Amino acid sequence: MAKLTVFYDYHEEGIVPILLSLRFRPNELDFSKNSLYVPLGAPFQQLNMDEINEFDAGITVLLEDLIVHPERPHAIGISLSSLKLRHAAHLEGLFDIQQLWLRMNDIEEVLQMEVRTLYPWHNSHKPLK
Repeated sequence: MAKLTVFYDYHEEGIVPILLSLRFRPNELDFSKNSLYVPLGAPFQQLNMDEINEFDAGITVLLEDLIVHPERPHAIGISLSSLKLRHAAHLEGLFDIQQLWLRMNDIEEVLQMEVRTLYPWHNSHKPLK
């Protein structure tokens, strides 16, 4: 399974999660499948927004790419077929992609719940459970 990293930034209400990064090993992200489900309660690494490596290429998962499955209430789905269609012009390079980016606001909107409570900020950069 992909390595989850949550990036945080400072807002009026304090330090809040902004982006969720899914990093895959080479050839682990299988675009021959229609969808991918990510458990929201999985252990993750936490970093500040300014720690994003500017050379970390990947695909941004849009709101319309997200899926909810009634039998997977604690997971967010990603339509890989939707990503494949949108990036059809770059299909050859698509299989080299090792990172997906999801906005926390989009996840919350699709799930109609506040998932930020699942990712509270802690002062360490150790994975949380």
